[in-house]
Amino acid sequence: MAYPQEGVYIAVCLDLSLAAQADTMQEAMKKLDEQVKDYLTEARSDPKYAEQLLSRKAPLSLWVKYYWLQIKTKPGHCAGLFIG
Repeated sequence: MAYPQEGVYIAVCLDLSLAAQADTMQEAMKKLDEQVKDYLTEARSDPKYAEQLLSRKAPLSLWVKYYWLQIKTKPGHCAGLFIG
């Protein structure tokens, strides 16, 4: 997930609870990609803590933000979920 916030862009990996920020969306996503690669390398290097490192998830508030952005940017995508 990536979004603008207060003059910068935030890129978030919800599955590993990692985030990066930058002046552009592309730069934030590139930083996050590097962070994820480094994190996975570190997790693989220490099997004793790998399960703990790989099973951490982002807080519920970020998951809610993710789904809100999905609904907001894809109108009609979830229309079948609402009964009125």
